[in-house]
Amino acid sequence: MTPTFRHLLLAPLLAVLCGAVLAQTPPDGRWRCYQPPAYTVLAWFDIAAGQISVDRNDPLPFAGDAATGRILLPAVALPPHREALYLPPGSALGDGERHTLVLLRTPGQKPGGRGWEKLPRCYMTTH
Repeated sequence: MTPTFRHLLLAPLLAVLCGAVLAQTPPDGRWRCYQPPAYTVLAWFDIAAGQISVDRNDPLPFAGDAATGRILLPAVALPPHREALYLPPGSALGDGERHTLVLLRTPGQKPGGRGWEKLPRCYMTTH
């Protein structure tokens, strides 16, 4: 098998694998956060190019781990929340077919653990 032919065979596989990793980062767009159980609106923010802008303030960079879906938020972005967990559409712990960010109260908080159902949820919106 020639190197060029091998690359042609591997390219689609690599694209699928890279897409799986990319699917674990929140997409750019406008997000709205709610506090369960009444789902009171807590905040609006925009994500673009690895930065978050809350209430149209200056964008601040955030760090994300595509392997775990964990996002480390700037301290002033959404206090007291310093970490969020991204759940892509269709994930077992997510909310149906929506892009979901769960705002965590403590670093390293585990999905489904104590108080999970009471944590704020943020959803990507179209407006």
